[in-house]
Amino acid sequence: MAQLGDVLKAIGPNASIVFAAWIFMGFLQQRYDNAIDRYRAAVGDFRSHDHEGGRAGNLEDQILTYQHRCRLMGTATLLGLVAAILLIAALICGAADVLMPHQPLITAAGIAASVIGCALVIAAAGFVIAEGRIVRRQLDDELRDLPALAGHARHRVEGAGRDTPG
Repeated sequence: MAQLGDVLKAIGPNASIVFAAWIFMGFLQQRYDNAIDRYRAAVGDFRSHDHEGGRAGNLEDQILTYQHRCRLMGTATLLGLVAAILLIAALICGAADVLMPHQPLITAAGIAASVIGCALVIAAAGFVIAEGRIVRRQLDDELRDLPALAGHARHRVEGAGRDTPG
């Protein structure tokens, strides 16, 4: 009969992967919540104020961009959650392998859960990268209806690019 110590030895070192997955889930959820909050604020601002043409167009674009960010981060959060579940399932398979050694189904399920879980973490991170690129574009677009500031911001970015070692 297997001992609890044997099970803990089998899953203990790998539990850090699950903890990392849950920390990553918190990061994803925070970005998702942030995108939703900004989306709702922009929609509320658009509804409650009369904006001049240039500002209204800019706000409309921002709202649609925030909506896109929300969808990306919603997908990333879902992928991260499924990844965390699969990584926990892999730990359970590791414990089951100690309790019932040499069972091909347990081994296959554990391997599949581990590989797919890790792949989903990478996929979720890819969605975060895509969302980050959108955030960068939004920073540039925010000043679109303020030409004087947009010109200064463009000048600073171009100046910083020359000073940056390459």
